[in-house]
Amino acid sequence: MRPTFLGFEASKTALYATQKALDITGNNLANISSEGYTRQRVDQVSMGYYCYGTKYNINARTHLAGMGTNVLGISQTRDKLLDNAFREQYSEVGDYSQRNKMLTDIESVIQELDIGTDGNGYGLRYAIEEMYTSLQDLSVNASSITDANVVVSAFSNFATTMRQMSTALEEKCEQYRQELEIDVQTVNSILEKLTVLNRDIKRAIVAGGYTEEYGPNELLDERNLLLDELSAFGEVGVKYNADGTADVSLAGRVVVKDEVCEKLDFSRNTDGTVSVRWHNDGSNAGLGLGIITASTEIINGRGNGVISTNESSVMGFRYYKDRLDELASRIADVCNNTIPSEVDENGNIVSYVKFFGAQMTNENGETEVFTDMYISSDNIRLMDNIKDDATNILTNDGVTKDNKYILELISNLSTSKIAFTNGEATFEDYITGYLTNVGNDITYYNTRSESAQTFSEELLNTRESVTGVSENEETVNMLTYNRAYQAAARMMTVMDELLDVLINQMGV
Repeated sequence: MRPTFLGFEASKTALYATQKALDITGNNLANISSEGYTRQRVDQVSMGYYCYGTKYNINARTHLAGMGTNVLGISQTRDKLLDNAFREQYSEVGDYSQRNKMLTDIESVIQELDIGTDGNGYGLRYAIEEMYTSLQDLSVNASSITDANVVVSAFSNFATTMRQMSTALEEKCEQYRQELEIDVQTVNSILEKLTVLNRDIKRAIVAGGYTEEYGPNELLDERNLLLDELSAFGEVGVKYNADGTADVSLAGRVVVKDEVCEKLDFSRNTDGTVSVRWHNDGSNAGLGLGIITASTEIINGRGNGVISTNESSVMGFRYYKDRLDELASRIADVCNNTIPSEVDENGNIVSYVKFFGAQMTNENGETEVFTDMYISSDNIRLMDNIKDDATNILTNDGVTKDNKYILELISNLSTSKIAFTNGEATFEDYITGYLTNVGNDITYYNTRSESAQTFSEELLNTRESVTGVSENEETVNMLTYNRAYQAAARMMTVMDELLDVLINQMGV
Protein backbone atom coordinates (compact mmCIF):
# COMPACT_ATOMS: atom_id res chain seq x y z
CA MET A 1 0.00 0.00 0.00
CA ARG A 2 1.32 3.44 -0.95
CA PRO A 3 2.15 5.97 1.78
CA THR A 4 -0.71 8.38 2.42
CA PHE A 5 1.29 11.57 1.77
CA LEU A 6 3.33 10.30 -1.21
CA GLY A 7 1.38 12.48 -3.65
CA PHE A 8 2.25 15.58 -1.67
CA GLU A 9 5.94 14.70 -1.94
CA ALA A 10 5.73 14.43 -5.74
CA SER A 11 3.94 17.79 -5.98
CA LYS A 12 6.40 19.39 -3.58
CA THR A 13 9.39 18.32 -5.71
CA ALA A 14 7.58 19.59 -8.81
CA LEU A 15 7.06 22.97 -7.16
CA TYR A 16 10.71 23.13 -6.13
CA ALA A 17 11.99 22.10 -9.56
CA THR A 18 9.80 24.51 -11.53
CA GLN A 19 10.55 27.32 -9.11
CA LYS A 20 14.27 26.72 -9.58
CA ALA A 21 13.77 26.57 -13.35
CA LEU A 22 12.06 29.97 -13.19
CA ASP A 23 14.96 31.31 -11.11
CA ILE A 24 17.47 30.15 -13.74
CA THR A 25 15.32 31.53 -16.56
CA GLY A 26 15.29 34.90 -14.82
CA ASN A 27 19.03 34.68 -14.29
CA ASN A 28 19.56 33.98 -18.02
CA LEU A 29 17.45 37.00 -18.99
CA ALA A 30 19.25 39.18 -16.44
CA ASN A 31 22.63 38.23 -17.97
CA ILE A 32 21.59 38.41 -21.62
CA SER A 33 24.18 41.19 -22.15
CA SER A 34 26.86 39.92 -19.74
CA GLU A 35 30.14 39.29 -21.55
CA GLY A 36 31.14 35.63 -21.49
CA TYR A 37 27.92 34.44 -19.84
CA THR A 38 26.84 30.91 -20.79
CA ARG A 39 23.15 30.05 -20.78
CA GLN A 40 22.22 27.81 -17.85
CA ARG A 41 19.52 25.20 -17.49
CA VAL A 42 18.04 22.99 -14.77
CA ASP A 43 18.69 19.29 -15.32
CA GLN A 44 15.86 17.13 -13.91
CA VAL A 45 15.31 13.38 -13.64
CA SER A 46 12.43 11.35 -12.30
CA MET A 47 12.97 10.27 -8.71
CA GLY A 48 12.82 6.52 -8.46
CA TYR A 49 12.80 3.89 -5.74
CA TYR A 50 14.10 0.44 -6.51
CA CYS A 51 13.85 -2.81 -4.52
CA TYR A 52 14.07 -6.50 -5.21
CA GLY A 53 10.65 -8.08 -5.67
CA THR A 54 9.97 -11.35 -3.81
CA LYS A 55 7.02 -13.74 -3.65
CA TYR A 56 6.10 -12.04 -0.39
CA ASN A 57 6.30 -8.43 -1.77
CA ILE A 58 5.30 -8.58 -5.41
CA ASN A 59 3.88 -5.01 -5.47
CA ALA A 60 7.04 -3.29 -4.17
CA ARG A 61 7.89 -2.11 -7.69
CA THR A 62 4.68 -0.08 -7.98
CA HIS A 63 3.51 1.15 -4.59
CA LEU A 64 6.47 3.58 -4.24
CA ALA A 65 6.37 4.81 -7.86
CA GLY A 66 5.61 8.46 -8.55
CA MET A 67 7.91 10.00 -5.95
CA GLY A 68 8.38 13.16 -8.04
CA THR A 69 11.39 14.79 -9.67
CA ASN A 70 14.95 15.50 -8.68
CA VAL A 71 17.17 18.41 -9.75
CA LEU A 72 20.59 17.03 -10.58
CA GLY A 73 22.19 20.43 -10.96
CA ILE A 74 22.49 23.63 -12.96
CA SER A 75 24.39 22.92 -16.17
CA GLN A 76 25.76 25.14 -18.93
CA THR A 77 24.80 24.79 -22.59
CA ARG A 78 28.42 24.78 -23.75
CA ASP A 79 30.18 22.75 -26.45
CA LYS A 80 33.92 22.27 -25.80
CA LEU A 81 34.54 21.26 -29.42
CA LEU A 82 33.18 24.64 -30.57
CA ASP A 83 35.36 26.35 -27.96
CA ASN A 84 38.47 24.61 -29.29
CA ALA A 85 37.57 25.36 -32.92
CA PHE A 86 36.96 29.04 -32.20
CA ARG A 87 40.18 29.47 -30.22
CA GLU A 88 42.21 27.76 -32.91
CA GLN A 89 40.77 30.10 -35.53
CA TYR A 90 41.10 33.15 -33.30
CA SER A 91 44.86 32.63 -33.01
CA GLU A 92 45.02 32.95 -36.80
CA VAL A 93 42.99 36.16 -36.61
CA GLY A 94 45.44 37.58 -34.07
CA ASP A 95 48.47 36.54 -36.15
CA TYR A 96 47.38 37.75 -39.58
CA SER A 97 45.74 40.93 -38.29
CA GLN A 98 48.89 41.89 -36.40
CA ARG A 99 51.14 41.28 -39.41
CA ASN A 100 48.81 43.27 -41.65
CA LYS A 101 48.72 46.13 -39.15
CA MET A 102 52.51 46.29 -38.77
CA LEU A 103 53.23 46.08 -42.50
CA THR A 104 50.63 48.77 -43.18
CA ASP A 105 52.51 51.03 -40.79
CA ILE A 106 55.75 50.25 -42.64
CA GLU A 107 54.04 51.14 -45.91
CA SER A 108 52.79 54.41 -44.43
CA VAL A 109 56.44 55.38 -43.88
CA ILE A 110 57.88 54.42 -47.26
CA GLN A 111 54.92 55.08 -49.57
CA GLU A 112 54.86 57.83 -52.16
CA LEU A 113 52.46 60.63 -51.18
CA ASP A 114 50.78 62.93 -53.68
CA ILE A 115 50.48 66.46 -52.31
CA GLY A 116 49.18 68.29 -55.35
CA THR A 117 47.21 68.05 -58.57
CA ASP A 118 50.30 68.98 -60.55
CA GLY A 119 51.85 65.60 -59.85
CA ASN A 120 54.19 66.74 -57.12
CA GLY A 121 54.47 64.59 -54.07
CA TYR A 122 56.66 63.43 -51.27
CA GLY A 123 58.71 60.27 -51.00
CA LEU A 124 61.77 58.54 -52.38
CA ARG A 125 60.76 58.64 -56.03
CA TYR A 126 59.83 62.30 -55.83
CA ALA A 127 63.04 63.22 -53.99
CA ILE A 128 65.20 61.51 -56.65
CA GLU A 129 63.14 63.06 -59.43
CA GLU A 130 63.80 66.49 -57.95
CA MET A 131 67.52 65.73 -57.97
CA TYR A 132 67.77 64.95 -61.67
CA THR A 133 65.28 67.69 -62.60
CA SER A 134 67.52 70.25 -60.93
CA LEU A 135 70.52 68.73 -62.69
CA GLN A 136 68.74 69.03 -66.04
CA ASP A 137 68.28 72.77 -65.44
CA LEU A 138 71.94 73.07 -64.53
CA SER A 139 72.98 71.15 -67.66
CA VAL A 140 71.38 73.88 -69.80
CA ASN A 141 73.61 76.49 -68.18
CA ALA A 142 76.40 74.57 -66.51
CA SER A 143 77.98 77.67 -64.98
CA SER A 144 74.80 79.03 -63.35
CA ILE A 145 75.30 79.52 -59.65
CA THR A 146 71.53 79.93 -59.23
CA ASP A 147 70.88 76.52 -60.80
CA ALA A 148 73.74 75.09 -58.73
CA ASN A 149 71.99 76.30 -55.57
CA VAL A 150 68.80 74.56 -56.71
CA VAL A 151 70.79 71.34 -57.18
CA VAL A 152 72.25 71.64 -53.69
CA SER A 153 68.76 72.20 -52.27
CA ALA A 154 67.38 69.12 -54.09
CA PHE A 155 70.27 66.94 -52.91
CA SER A 156 69.87 68.22 -49.36
CA ASN A 157 66.13 67.46 -49.48
CA PHE A 158 66.89 63.90 -50.60
CA ALA A 159 69.24 63.35 -47.66
CA THR A 160 66.64 64.80 -45.30
CA THR A 161 63.94 62.53 -46.78
CA MET A 162 66.12 59.47 -46.23
CA ARG A 163 66.84 60.40 -42.63
CA GLN A 164 63.20 61.15 -41.92
CA MET A 165 62.09 57.80 -43.34
CA SER A 166 64.78 55.97 -41.38
CA THR A 167 63.73 57.75 -38.19
CA ALA A 168 60.05 57.05 -38.85
CA LEU A 169 60.76 53.35 -39.40
CA GLU A 170 62.70 53.15 -36.15
CA GLU A 171 59.96 55.00 -34.27
CA LYS A 172 57.33 52.59 -35.61
CA CYS A 173 59.52 49.64 -34.71
CA GLU A 174 60.06 50.99 -31.20
CA GLN A 175 56.32 51.46 -30.84
CA TYR A 176 55.79 47.78 -31.59
CA ARG A 177 58.63 46.76 -29.26
CA GLN A 178 56.79 48.53 -26.46
CA GLU A 179 53.47 46.98 -27.51
CA LEU A 180 55.05 43.52 -27.56
CA GLU A 181 56.38 44.04 -24.04
CA ILE A 182 52.86 44.99 -22.92
CA ASP A 183 51.41 41.96 -24.73
CA VAL A 184 53.86 39.69 -22.90
CA GLN A 185 52.76 41.21 -19.59
CA THR A 186 49.12 40.67 -20.63
CA VAL A 187 49.77 36.98 -21.35
CA ASN A 188 51.50 36.58 -17.99
CA SER A 189 48.56 38.26 -16.27
CA ILE A 190 46.09 35.91 -18.00
CA LEU A 191 48.13 32.86 -16.99
CA GLU A 192 48.19 34.02 -13.37
CA LYS A 193 44.43 34.62 -13.38
CA LEU A 194 43.88 31.12 -14.79
CA THR A 195 45.80 29.57 -11.89
CA VAL A 196 43.71 31.57 -9.41
CA LEU A 197 40.52 30.40 -11.12
CA ASN A 198 41.77 26.80 -11.06
CA ARG A 199 42.19 27.12 -7.32
CA ASP A 200 38.82 28.78 -6.77
CA ILE A 201 36.96 26.29 -8.97
CA LYS A 202 38.57 23.32 -7.25
CA ARG A 203 37.72 24.69 -3.81
CA ALA A 204 34.17 25.50 -4.88
CA ILE A 205 33.63 21.95 -6.12
CA VAL A 206 34.76 20.52 -2.79
CA ALA A 207 32.93 23.03 -0.60
CA GLY A 208 29.75 23.36 -2.66
CA GLY A 209 29.20 19.74 -3.50
CA TYR A 210 29.62 20.36 -7.22
CA THR A 211 30.56 17.64 -9.67
CA GLU A 212 32.72 17.69 -12.78
CA GLU A 213 29.58 18.25 -14.84
CA TYR A 214 27.83 20.69 -12.51
CA GLY A 215 30.50 23.14 -11.48
CA PRO A 216 30.54 26.76 -10.31
CA ASN A 217 29.20 28.21 -13.55
CA GLU A 218 30.19 31.85 -13.06
CA LEU A 219 33.82 30.89 -12.38
CA LEU A 220 33.78 28.61 -15.42
CA ASP A 221 32.51 31.51 -17.55
CA GLU A 222 35.31 33.72 -16.29
CA ARG A 223 37.89 31.06 -17.15
CA ASN A 224 36.46 30.51 -20.63
CA LEU A 225 36.56 34.25 -21.28
CA LEU A 226 40.26 34.35 -20.35
CA LEU A 227 41.01 31.35 -22.56
CA ASP A 228 39.34 33.12 -25.50
CA GLU A 229 41.44 36.22 -24.85
CA LEU A 230 44.63 34.17 -24.55
CA SER A 231 44.00 32.47 -27.90
CA ALA A 232 44.65 35.76 -29.73
CA PHE A 233 48.27 35.66 -28.49
CA GLY A 234 49.08 32.01 -29.27
CA GLU A 235 47.73 28.56 -30.03
CA VAL A 236 45.77 27.49 -26.94
CA GLY A 237 45.04 23.92 -25.90
CA VAL A 238 42.91 22.97 -22.89
CA LYS A 239 42.60 19.73 -20.94
CA TYR A 240 39.80 19.62 -18.34
CA ASN A 241 40.38 17.63 -15.16
CA ALA A 242 37.92 15.86 -12.83
CA ASP A 243 38.71 18.24 -9.96
CA GLY A 244 37.52 21.20 -12.04
CA THR A 245 40.96 22.51 -12.94
CA ALA A 246 42.13 22.98 -16.53
CA ASP A 247 45.63 22.33 -17.91
CA VAL A 248 46.35 25.06 -20.46
CA SER A 249 49.01 24.76 -23.16
CA LEU A 250 50.46 27.21 -25.67
CA ALA A 251 51.62 25.59 -28.91
CA GLY A 252 51.79 22.24 -27.11
CA ARG A 253 53.70 23.42 -24.03
CA VAL A 254 51.74 23.13 -20.76
CA VAL A 255 51.86 26.57 -19.17
CA VAL A 256 49.08 26.27 -16.56
CA LYS A 257 48.69 23.17 -14.43
CA ASP A 258 46.53 23.22 -11.34
CA GLU A 259 47.66 26.34 -9.43
CA VAL A 260 51.07 26.72 -11.11
CA CYS A 261 51.88 28.65 -14.29
CA GLU A 262 54.90 29.51 -16.40
CA LYS A 263 55.85 33.08 -17.27
CA LEU A 264 57.18 34.79 -20.38
CA ASP A 265 60.20 37.10 -20.34
CA PHE A 266 60.59 39.96 -22.83
CA SER A 267 64.10 41.21 -23.58
CA ARG A 268 65.80 43.66 -25.90
CA ASN A 269 68.96 42.32 -27.49
CA THR A 270 72.11 44.34 -28.13
CA ASP A 271 71.62 44.07 -31.91
CA GLY A 272 68.26 45.83 -31.74
CA THR A 273 66.15 42.67 -31.96
CA VAL A 274 63.74 41.45 -29.30
CA SER A 275 63.24 38.03 -27.72
CA VAL A 276 60.36 36.37 -25.92
CA ARG A 277 61.50 33.43 -23.78
CA TRP A 278 60.13 31.12 -21.13
CA HIS A 279 61.22 32.21 -17.69
CA ASN A 280 61.78 28.66 -16.40
CA ASP A 281 64.42 27.52 -18.89
CA GLY A 282 65.17 30.55 -21.07
CA SER A 283 64.10 28.79 -24.26
CA ASN A 284 62.47 30.70 -27.10
CA ALA A 285 58.73 30.94 -26.57
CA GLY A 286 57.30 29.56 -29.77
CA LEU A 287 53.60 30.22 -29.21
CA GLY A 288 52.51 29.27 -32.72
CA LEU A 289 50.16 31.55 -34.61
CA GLY A 290 49.18 34.65 -32.68
CA ILE A 291 50.06 38.23 -31.84
CA ILE A 292 53.28 37.38 -29.97
CA THR A 293 54.85 35.44 -32.84
CA ALA A 294 53.65 37.92 -35.48
CA SER A 295 55.07 40.91 -33.59
CA THR A 296 58.40 39.23 -32.87
CA GLU A 297 58.91 38.11 -36.47
CA ILE A 298 58.05 41.47 -38.04
CA ILE A 299 60.22 43.39 -35.55
CA ASN A 300 63.16 41.03 -36.11
CA GLY A 301 62.42 40.34 -39.80
CA ARG A 302 65.38 40.74 -42.13
CA GLY A 303 64.18 38.58 -45.02
CA ASN A 304 66.82 36.46 -46.70
CA GLY A 305 69.62 38.59 -45.25
CA VAL A 306 69.44 37.09 -41.76
CA ILE A 307 72.78 37.54 -40.00
CA SER A 308 72.01 36.42 -36.43
CA THR A 309 69.91 33.80 -34.67
CA ASN A 310 67.79 36.54 -33.14
CA GLU A 311 66.52 37.65 -36.54
CA SER A 312 63.73 36.10 -38.60
CA SER A 313 63.52 35.46 -42.34
CA VAL A 314 60.26 37.46 -42.58
CA MET A 315 60.41 40.75 -44.49
CA GLY A 316 59.88 43.07 -41.55
CA PHE A 317 61.29 46.31 -40.17
CA ARG A 318 64.93 45.30 -40.52
CA TYR A 319 64.43 44.18 -44.12
CA TYR A 320 62.92 47.50 -45.20
CA LYS A 321 65.53 49.44 -43.24
CA ASP A 322 68.26 47.47 -45.06
CA ARG A 323 66.68 48.28 -48.42
CA LEU A 324 66.51 51.96 -47.46
CA ASP A 325 70.17 51.88 -46.38
CA GLU A 326 71.18 50.21 -49.65
CA LEU A 327 69.36 52.87 -51.66
CA ALA A 328 71.08 55.66 -49.71
CA SER A 329 74.47 54.01 -50.15
CA ARG A 330 74.09 53.44 -53.91
CA ILE A 331 72.82 56.94 -54.64
CA ALA A 332 75.61 58.47 -52.55
CA ASP A 333 78.15 56.32 -54.42
CA VAL A 334 76.79 57.41 -57.82
CA CYS A 335 76.65 61.09 -56.90
CA ASN A 336 80.08 61.08 -55.25
CA ASN A 337 81.86 59.47 -58.21
CA THR A 338 80.49 61.14 -61.34
CA ILE A 339 81.34 64.86 -61.51
CA PRO A 340 85.12 65.54 -61.41
CA SER A 341 86.47 68.14 -59.03
CA GLU A 342 90.11 67.89 -60.17
CA VAL A 343 91.68 66.74 -63.45
CA ASP A 344 95.44 66.43 -64.15
CA GLU A 345 97.26 67.87 -67.13
CA ASN A 346 96.61 64.71 -69.14
CA GLY A 347 92.86 64.93 -68.59
CA ASN A 348 92.75 62.12 -66.02
CA ILE A 349 90.29 62.53 -63.17
CA VAL A 350 92.10 62.97 -59.88
CA SER A 351 89.09 63.44 -57.60
CA TYR A 352 85.33 63.83 -57.71
CA VAL A 353 82.83 66.25 -56.24
CA LYS A 354 81.58 64.63 -53.04
CA PHE A 355 77.94 65.39 -52.47
CA PHE A 356 77.17 63.06 -49.57
CA GLY A 357 78.90 61.67 -46.52
CA ALA A 358 78.18 59.75 -43.33
CA GLN A 359 77.69 61.89 -40.26
CA MET A 360 79.35 60.49 -37.14
CA THR A 361 79.65 61.77 -33.59
CA ASN A 362 83.12 61.76 -32.05
CA GLU A 363 84.03 61.18 -28.42
CA ASN A 364 83.63 64.89 -27.68
CA GLY A 365 80.03 64.86 -28.87
CA GLU A 366 80.87 66.77 -32.04
CA THR A 367 79.53 65.68 -35.43
CA GLU A 368 81.63 65.19 -38.52
CA VAL A 369 80.76 64.05 -42.03
CA PHE A 370 82.97 61.44 -43.70
CA THR A 371 82.91 60.23 -47.31
CA ASP A 372 85.05 57.17 -46.67
CA MET A 373 82.58 55.49 -44.30
CA TYR A 374 79.45 53.47 -45.02
CA ILE A 375 76.59 55.81 -45.84
CA SER A 376 73.17 54.65 -44.65
CA SER A 377 69.70 56.16 -44.55
CA ASP A 378 70.11 57.35 -40.97
CA ASN A 379 73.51 59.02 -41.34
CA ILE A 380 73.47 60.42 -44.91
CA ARG A 381 74.29 64.14 -44.96
CA LEU A 382 75.09 66.71 -47.62
CA MET A 383 78.77 67.67 -47.39
CA ASP A 384 79.33 70.95 -45.57
CA ASN A 385 81.46 72.47 -48.34
CA ILE A 386 78.65 71.82 -50.87
CA LYS A 387 75.96 73.05 -48.48
CA ASP A 388 77.87 76.25 -47.69
CA ASP A 389 78.99 77.04 -51.24
CA ALA A 390 77.09 75.66 -54.25
CA THR A 391 79.91 76.68 -56.62
CA ASN A 392 81.86 73.69 -55.31
CA ILE A 393 79.83 71.46 -57.61
CA LEU A 394 81.10 73.46 -60.60
CA THR A 395 84.50 72.76 -62.12
CA ASN A 396 87.19 75.10 -63.53
CA ASP A 397 86.73 77.86 -60.97
CA GLY A 398 82.98 78.08 -61.38
CA VAL A 399 82.87 77.71 -65.15
CA THR A 400 82.21 74.30 -66.67
CA LYS A 401 83.15 74.16 -70.32
CA ASP A 402 80.64 71.38 -71.04
CA ASN A 403 77.83 69.53 -69.31
CA LYS A 404 79.09 66.02 -70.01
CA TYR A 405 79.37 64.88 -66.41
CA ILE A 406 76.14 66.52 -65.36
CA LEU A 407 74.31 64.62 -68.09
CA GLU A 408 76.09 61.46 -66.99
CA LEU A 409 74.86 61.97 -63.42
CA ILE A 410 71.31 62.57 -64.72
CA SER A 411 71.53 59.31 -66.63
CA ASN A 412 72.83 57.42 -63.59
CA LEU A 413 69.99 58.70 -61.46
CA SER A 414 67.26 58.08 -64.02
CA THR A 415 67.98 55.34 -66.54
CA SER A 416 71.24 53.54 -65.74
CA LYS A 417 71.11 50.17 -64.04
CA ILE A 418 72.89 50.00 -60.72
CA ALA A 419 74.18 46.87 -58.99
CA PHE A 420 72.05 46.09 -55.92
CA THR A 421 72.08 43.07 -53.61
CA ASN A 422 69.23 41.41 -55.47
CA GLY A 423 70.47 42.27 -58.98
CA GLU A 424 70.77 45.24 -61.28
CA ALA A 425 68.02 47.84 -61.51
CA THR A 426 67.44 51.53 -62.05
CA PHE A 427 66.68 53.58 -58.99
CA GLU A 428 63.09 53.90 -60.24
CA ASP A 429 62.72 50.12 -60.56
CA TYR A 430 64.39 49.57 -57.19
CA ILE A 431 61.92 51.86 -55.43
CA THR A 432 59.01 50.30 -57.31
CA GLY A 433 60.11 46.85 -56.18
CA TYR A 434 60.67 48.16 -52.66
CA LEU A 435 57.11 49.44 -52.48
CA THR A 436 55.66 46.42 -54.31
CA ASN A 437 57.10 43.97 -51.78
CA VAL A 438 55.34 45.54 -48.83
CA GLY A 439 52.18 46.04 -50.89
CA ASN A 440 52.08 42.37 -51.84
CA ASP A 441 52.63 41.29 -48.23
CA ILE A 442 49.87 43.59 -47.02
CA THR A 443 47.49 42.21 -49.64
CA TYR A 444 48.36 38.65 -48.65
CA TYR A 445 47.98 39.13 -44.90
CA ASN A 446 44.89 41.30 -45.33
CA THR A 447 43.25 38.52 -47.35
CA ARG A 448 44.27 35.89 -44.79
CA SER A 449 43.10 38.14 -41.96
CA GLU A 450 39.70 38.74 -43.54
CA SER A 451 39.28 35.04 -44.27
CA ALA A 452 40.24 34.05 -40.72
CA GLN A 453 38.02 36.79 -39.30
CA THR A 454 35.04 35.61 -41.35
CA PHE A 455 35.52 32.00 -40.31
CA SER A 456 36.01 32.92 -36.65
CA GLU A 457 32.82 35.01 -36.71
CA GLU A 458 30.94 32.05 -38.16
CA LEU A 459 32.28 29.82 -35.40
CA LEU A 460 31.47 32.48 -32.81
CA ASN A 461 27.91 32.80 -34.10
CA THR A 462 27.55 29.01 -34.04
CA ARG A 463 28.87 28.92 -30.48
CA GLU A 464 26.60 31.81 -29.47
CA SER A 465 23.61 29.88 -30.80
CA VAL A 466 24.50 27.22 -28.23
CA THR A 467 25.86 29.26 -25.33
CA GLY A 468 24.09 32.60 -25.78
CA VAL A 469 20.82 33.62 -24.19
CA SER A 470 17.84 33.86 -26.56
CA GLU A 471 15.19 36.26 -25.29
CA ASN A 472 12.45 34.48 -27.24
CA GLU A 473 13.48 31.04 -26.02
CA GLU A 474 13.74 32.14 -22.41
CA THR A 475 10.33 33.84 -22.63
CA VAL A 476 8.78 30.60 -23.85
CA ASN A 477 10.55 28.72 -21.04
CA MET A 478 9.25 31.23 -18.51
CA LEU A 479 5.66 30.65 -19.65
CA THR A 480 6.14 26.88 -19.70
CA TYR A 481 7.61 26.73 -16.19
CA ASN A 482 4.91 29.08 -14.92
CA ARG A 483 2.18 26.74 -16.18
CA ALA A 484 4.04 23.76 -14.73
CA TYR A 485 4.25 25.53 -11.35
CA GLN A 486 0.51 26.24 -11.45
CA ALA A 487 -0.21 22.61 -12.35
CA ALA A 488 1.92 21.35 -9.46
CA ALA A 489 0.14 23.73 -7.09
CA ARG A 490 -3.20 22.50 -8.38
CA MET A 491 -2.03 18.94 -7.76
CA MET A 492 -1.44 19.85 -4.13
CA THR A 493 -5.03 21.09 -3.92
CA VAL A 494 -6.34 17.86 -5.43
CA MET A 495 -4.32 15.77 -2.97
CA ASP A 496 -5.71 17.88 -0.13
CA GLU A 497 -9.25 17.17 -1.36
CA LEU A 498 -8.50 13.45 -1.54
CA LEU A 499 -7.25 13.43 2.03
CA ASP A 500 -10.31 15.36 3.14
CA VAL A 501 -12.48 12.59 1.72
CA LEU A 502 -10.29 9.93 3.31
CA ILE A 503 -10.18 11.54 6.74
CA ASN A 504 -13.47 13.38 7.14
CA GLN A 505 -15.97 11.70 4.83
CA MET A 506 -15.28 7.98 5.14
CA GLY A 507 -17.41 6.16 7.66
CA VAL A 508 -15.95 4.18 10.50
